[in-house]
Amino acid sequence: MIKAFIQGNLTNDVELKTVGDNEKSVAIFTVASNRPGRDGADYLRVEVWGANAKNCAKYLKKGSGVCCAGDLQIDTFTKDDERKIAVKLVNTQVEFTDRKPQSIIE
Repeated sequence: MIKAFIQGNLTNDVELKTVGDNEKSVAIFTVASNRPGRDGADYLRVEVWGANAKNCAKYLKKGSGVCCAGDLQIDTFTKDDERKIAVKLVNTQVEFTDRKPQSIIE
């Protein structure tokens, strides 16, 4: 098992799905993270399950800041006679890093 952490911003809105006979919720989104000293960003697909998935769908949107920790899952498959690799973060814990704007008191 490979543990991984990624901190960055969502590249799209959260996609919430229900899976299986027991209708378990899964939230799927992609996080972009800039590495110091490197042009461009790294992108990682993230899956969050259960009650946390519903919270992600409710409170996160494109551009939201997050810090995610979980297991790195690497899948290989063949498409059009070409070997492909898909990497994603599963069994994920998510911390919302955006702050709520403070109200202005007059």
